[in-house]
Amino acid sequence: MDSGGYFTDLITNGFVAGHSENAPPAQELVAQDEVQARNPKRTKNFTIHEDEQLVKSWLNVSLDPVKGVDQSRTTYWKRIHEHFHTHKDFSSDRSQGSLMNRWSGIQHDVNLFAGCLSKIEGRNQSGVTIDGKQADALKMFIREDKQHRQIPYKHCWKLLKGQAKWADRQKQMETQKPNNKKQKVSANSSHTSATPLLPAPTVDENQHSDSALQRPQGQKKEKHKLRQHSSIEELDYLLAKKKEADAEKELKKEERYKKAFTLQEERIRLEKEKLELQRDQFEFYLEEERIMNIDTSHLCTD
Repeated sequence: MDSGGYFTDLITNGFVAGHSENAPPAQELVAQDEVQARNPKRTKNFTIHEDEQLVKSWLNVSLDPVKGVDQSRTTYWKRIHEHFHTHKDFSSDRSQGSLMNRWSGIQHDVNLFAGCLSKIEGRNQSGVTIDGKQADALKMFIREDKQHRQIPYKHCWKLLKGQAKWADRQKQMETQKPNNKKQKVSANSSHTSATPLLPAPTVDENQHSDSALQRPQGQKKEKHKLRQHSSIEELDYLLAKKKEADAEKELKKEERYKKAFTLQEERIRLEKEKLELQRDQFEFYLEEERIMNIDTSHLCTD
């Protein structure tokens, strides 16, 4: 089976496997083979940090359950480029085209390594550890690589390992007849066929792999979830506005009651003053009446 063709859909990230004694040291894994653009001018080799951020940015954009494949290739790589420069914590001025070309190299070598690892795991050798299988896959990679290089992107593979959607895609492809025609691997190809194909773990390695991998939400399910969340937020907003309006209405009602009570108290005060005035006037009238009715005939006159 042509491992490069079989795993050609693996468009993005790198590998994350455990380190073994036969694995090359991390310093040797620095990406050495800068994939040249058609322009013969070479750029500075990518660093491990740049590779890892490129993988993370690809993952962020590719696993977006809402936008998913609903975007053009130009928009797709523009988002990856923007995410790369927004989240990097190192100095880098890579262009969008440079990232696409780099991805092409990562994709090719990751596909080749994935095919080697799949062949090793397909042997079902008892007593061979995961590290041992990966070490054998590294040796097979050197033999099958045209330039007999050591894999320069193992640090990328470590970031891809355990992605549920890729594992499901791998299982799906294993049930189909392999395509004998080699497919041209290109970073400019549509990202809809860029789903990585990682070897499905064998039972002796991880019999609970399906339950251990958390599958990302599907696009329709995520959109439905977002619509529900949006409806809930809208309902909460309307309820909050109603509560605010009710509180304002109650406050105005209370203010009207207070104003009416104040006016009533003023009326009572004025009425009380009026009654007191009338009483004083009446008492004054009675006093005058009493004085006028006094009999003065018996009073002595000079």
